[in-house]
Formats: sequence, structure tokens, C-alpha cells
Amino acid sequence: FRGNMGKLLVANYKMKGDKKFFRSVNILNKIKCKDTTLVLCPPFVYLPSLKPKRFSLGAQNVCDTLSNTTGEIDIKMLVDCNVKYVIVGHSERRAVGETDEQVANKVNLTLEYGITPIVCVGERYFRSGTDEFVAQVKSVLSNARSTGEIIFAYEPIWAIGTGKIPTIKRINKAISLIKSTASELGHNCKVLYGGSVNVDNYRE
Repeated sequence: FRGNMGKLLVANYKMKGDKKFFRSVNILNKIKCKDTTLVLCPPFVYLPSLKPKRFSLGAQNVCDTLSNTTGEIDIKMLVDCNVKYVIVGHSERRAVGETDEQVANKVNLTLEYGITPIVCVGERYFRSGTDEFVAQVKSVLSNARSTGEIIFAYEPIWAIGTGKIPTIKRINKAISLIKSTASELGHNCKVLYGGSVNVDNYRE
């Protein structure tokens, strides 16, 4: 994302890394990123290993309710760990049964507790139309109880981890559609792109 806050870069480490690795990541505090907000999202158990000064902490998921559920991560725990962003609705979570309703609940919880949600949306197949991710955007925003900051991450599922990437024209078209859909529902949302971003194509 590039806008009033400059660039926003979000790193989702998924299940990668260990304590030694994430302690070494703190070297990023020595790097001056002009007009750039860097968000690092390690596995939950390594959140305490990161000491943010010039970057922000993000979480990879959060429980969609305040219920006491074994194995889940409560929103108040993320606040306690100084988390500023949380990824919700990632395609890998949706693939194991997470619903649009649960994603909307997570967005409302994060906004209520002052954490910025990064909502993942995207089509499953290369030849899919835009209806799929537009419906995901509408589901979140039509149920939003707050006008707080919401960031969408356009991540076409067919591009995640496959090495395939949409054309810039296709990405920009999707981003414009997400923004216009949000505007129609009274929201001014920021949009990221994710999916097979690497050292060879990140500048583009």
C-alpha cells in the first residue's frame, strides 16, 4: 500500500522461524525506512521475541469471540503483547472452515480493542470473476460496527505460494474495485497486495 502514511509492508511468517531467528529479526530496528510502516507477523509464541522500535507487531489470527476456547488466542492477549495489526480471513484459515461471519466478527473485535485488521480477500481460481472477493469485502463492511481503520489485502488464492502473479493491470483493477465497493458502503479503506511477492518482483 502507498498513501498518506507512505508505504505499508507486512511480513507474514506463517509457521516459519524459531526463537533464535526472531531475535535476529530485531536488527530491523536499525534500519531507517523513510515513509514506510513495516509490520512483522510471527507465529504467536514468538511475539515476545520481537522488540519493535522501528517496526510494528502483527498477529496472524485472533479468536472471533471472547469465549474461553482451548487453543485460541484472545484479542486481549494481543493487546497485552503490544500487537498493532492482525491478519484475518487469510485463505488458509478460510480453507479450514472460517466463514465470512467469523471474519466480520474478528474485524469488529480488533477495531473495538484498537488493533487494525488486515482482511484478506481474493478469488480462488485464475479465471474466477471478481464477485467472490467483492462479496467478502461487502460481508465485512456491511457488518462493521465501527468506522475505524480497516486494511484489505488482495491475495488471489491461485497466486499464493505458487510463483504465479497477476499482471499489474489486474492487481490495480482489483484494488480499485475493493476501494469503490468500500466507498459505496461508507468506508475509506487501504489496500495491500499479497501473493508470490519475492525479491525479484517486489519493486514492481
